[in-house]
Amino acid sequence: MRTQLLVRILLHALALNYNLRPSLKKRLYSDQGPIDFTLGIKTEQSTVDLAVVFKSGKVRVASPCPDDANAVMIFGNDDLVRRMLQITPNEVLNLLMKNKLRVVGNMSYLSLFNFYLSLLLGKKQAKMESRRQRRAAAQTASTAGESQPAQRPRALRDPEPLRCAQNDSGVQFLEEQYLSQYTLEDFPRFRRLLEVHFNTRPRICAERPRLLTAWFKENGFETDQQGRTWAPQLRQAQAFRHLMQQRKPMIHEHNLLAGTTTAEQIGVVIYPDTHGTLIWGELLSLPMRELNPYDISAQTVDTLHHEVFPFWAQRNVREQVRKVHDKPLCQQIDERFAVYFIWKSVGVSHTIPDFPKLLKLGTSGIIDQIQSRINAIENGDGEQRTNLEAMRICLQGLEDYAANLAAHAASLAQSESDQGRRSELERLAAICAHVPKNPARTLDEAINAIWIVWIALHMENTNTGLSLGRLDQYLQPYFAAEICKLESKSEREAYVRKAIELVGCLYMSCTDHLPLIPDIGNYLFGGSSSDQAITLGGVDQQGDDAVNDMTYVLLKVTEILAIRDPNVNARYHADKNSDAYLRRLCEVNLITSATPSMHNDKAVFAGLEQFSYPPEHVRDWSATGCVEPTLSGKHMGHTGAMMMNMVAALEMALNNGRHPLMNWQVGPRTGSVHNGAFEKFEDFFQAFVTQYRFCMQQAVEYNNLLGEAHALIRPTPLLSSLIDGCISSGRDASAGGALYNTTGTANIGLADVTDSMLAIKQMVFDKSQVSFSDLKRAIDSNFADDSVIRSRAQHKVPLFGSGDAEAVQMADRIAAVAREFYAAQRNFRGGPYTTGFWSMSNHVAFGTLTGALPSGRMAGKAFTPGLTPQPGASRELLDNLRDVAALDPANLSNNIAFNVKVFPGINDSRERAVERMQAYVHGYFELGGMQMQMNALTSQTLRDAMAHPDQYPQLLVRISGYNAYFVTLNHDMQVELIERAEYGLS
Repeated sequence: MRTQLLVRILLHALALNYNLRPSLKKRLYSDQGPIDFTLGIKTEQSTVDLAVVFKSGKVRVASPCPDDANAVMIFGNDDLVRRMLQITPNEVLNLLMKNKLRVVGNMSYLSLFNFYLSLLLGKKQAKMESRRQRRAAAQTASTAGESQPAQRPRALRDPEPLRCAQNDSGVQFLEEQYLSQYTLEDFPRFRRLLEVHFNTRPRICAERPRLLTAWFKENGFETDQQGRTWAPQLRQAQAFRHLMQQRKPMIHEHNLLAGTTTAEQIGVVIYPDTHGTLIWGELLSLPMRELNPYDISAQTVDTLHHEVFPFWAQRNVREQVRKVHDKPLCQQIDERFAVYFIWKSVGVSHTIPDFPKLLKLGTSGIIDQIQSRINAIENGDGEQRTNLEAMRICLQGLEDYAANLAAHAASLAQSESDQGRRSELERLAAICAHVPKNPARTLDEAINAIWIVWIALHMENTNTGLSLGRLDQYLQPYFAAEICKLESKSEREAYVRKAIELVGCLYMSCTDHLPLIPDIGNYLFGGSSSDQAITLGGVDQQGDDAVNDMTYVLLKVTEILAIRDPNVNARYHADKNSDAYLRRLCEVNLITSATPSMHNDKAVFAGLEQFSYPPEHVRDWSATGCVEPTLSGKHMGHTGAMMMNMVAALEMALNNGRHPLMNWQVGPRTGSVHNGAFEKFEDFFQAFVTQYRFCMQQAVEYNNLLGEAHALIRPTPLLSSLIDGCISSGRDASAGGALYNTTGTANIGLADVTDSMLAIKQMVFDKSQVSFSDLKRAIDSNFADDSVIRSRAQHKVPLFGSGDAEAVQMADRIAAVAREFYAAQRNFRGGPYTTGFWSMSNHVAFGTLTGALPSGRMAGKAFTPGLTPQPGASRELLDNLRDVAALDPANLSNNIAFNVKVFPGINDSRERAVERMQAYVHGYFELGGMQMQMNALTSQTLRDAMAHPDQYPQLLVRISGYNAYFVTLNHDMQVELIERAEYGLS
């Protein structure tokens, strides 16, 4: 009762302030009237049961909480309620992630309530945040210890660039294909762009949501101005064209490309129709937060709070599912964070547009295709005509934006005093007047066309994982056509330099925006940018070597810039690609410390065989987002749709269907360990399979419901015009119009589940070293009094990655459970599900939400990243390589992330270090390995960066499928990277 009284007093104080203070009272209104909602506050034991009601511009406290509350915060106990009263509003969502709090209902209103709290706290919130950051800094200092700067190995200390004695057959114009003569010092433009990148704090940009929301208010969302139900595709298309016509045309200083993603130097894009409103509660604290802070102007705060977020609070995809399907169980599980995370609550961006078609036809040519299709069905399907008309409107909006850029470039040129820059701007004006409306004729037209379309696609759809595809293949014809006309060596050298600059400007342009990450996202996806994947090399559609001049230009840019995004992926086919190419990939990886990621074409092909795609389409695959294969320009795969915590199913099997952290009997009852339900290992394995299938089924159901919501709330006609199949079928990509439709899953914790299963099998059943009940008691107590059991599990049971055949068989068996289940499912668009084993950074977040495991892993520790074995699996890297390579590629159709930390010896030459890296990668691929990514640095370096972040702002690391700057990661992610096994290259 004491807590109930305390909360009541505080809520009455809040109500009194908002009812009497004019500066606060005005915040209770949007531009369309009062913002009405009810937020409940309860405990599981009902010791607290009340609500705060915002109605008609007034605030009151109600008890008990009304049944029709828009959202209810339910705390585990009174202590957690009191804790909430002592933390900053942005920390409340972290309580949600840790399942100390659950929310029933619309999370937008929880965010709004947090905003109202932050207004009351004022300067006190800054002091609270400062105290929190000091505690975090003390924790970091304790972990880093007395770190000393690591001596840089000779391989990195001395430049010693490798050179290629003989060019690949596909390299026709580069004198030396490694381009070893070029460094950052040769490109002052890059240095200036990098200074902006590393020294400019990202800023929240309200341009996109402001313009779109204003259009919807004027023209209607559910119905149009005449009260007729909108066709969602036409509504979105007309709003999109308005946005592209009205948004500010900008050209960043020093850049050779026209256009920007936002109206800021580096902007954070807001998508209120998906997850944008989750930032509502942090609008005042964004600049103060410890990890990845954003600047935000007072005007933007007012715009988002008064004009944008109230309109979308009940019009986003999450609330569409909640409203139509009455808070389904699958959604309730997702909002507890511990079992799975469904990316469709954020966007469906994980795909690759058909850039070759755009470059060949221009938007005008594509519009002609659309018109021909409309004419062919003039008296037929009205929905098809609607979809096609929406595509045409979007392409016209794209042309409008390019025309605005052309006029802006011409205006800037007139006022530019520097003749060199004036010439560049005049050239940009001419380029934007020609592309993307018309076919590209030159390399700079092609790259500008790609970039302008890229901006537009991110205006339509969330900037998470939309990927650029095989840029070397797209750009090589333009490079070749221009350079072959040049006769002198100096002209060709100048042109190669220009090509490097153009590609570098594209890379740097991709850094001009960031995805919106609420503070909770810093713990789920810490350090991630937009993950715009580029794919290089491999073979072409005919199966021939596809490595060309532009492959090496792109690799040179990757080396020089060493930035986290774009996410560079390199394909390698042992029968077609040269050793010189693989050598160069390893050298760039060594120099940058983390990129590119390398993929084995043969293994990826084998993983995709089950879908019966035409071979020429499979050979044209590109990596999407992190590592996932997509058939370029033909495939709506949403490859990152589902992040599944496999270990949650293991915990539920150990607890008879109850999830321990959530304290929720969510899964089916499959038997109690303590009641002797499992007489043999196979009994327990089947209990795990039952729980795992339950979790996957719930995740699939929610993904499909969100897919349905996307088709209604935010179809994508612009993207559809650039995906093969949508024009011919007259269907939007969100509704299955693409030639190929799949949904990709990432299953996290395979090594952890495998190792735990082996520990149970061997210690409990095969060798009878411990009873199942005693093992369960040990893990329930986090091995507090059972160090012997933990030691036996860690040191006597062979782990995945140790070279043990039984461990590989167990991992394959568990992976097959996932594949077989997903293969039997169909997504909202009618296509199958694919199975992958990579984790972004969720292996850390899910680990913090998980108790101790039978493998000896302690509670709260990170899982292994992707498909990487435990650090203690083996002292020999070759054991890791053999075990991962031995897995059946049919189970890995959505790819894997296999992380390896290597470091050259202090006295190793660059040639020696690269030679060893190449040997590892080549051997792994020869064994059948699918993907491999290396962090080429030591734990000593990482510890020093943890202790002295100001000295390492550009330290690039590979997480699990994406790159990040080490100093932007949360503490747990930094520790996980430090604790990974490391292997010398000497």
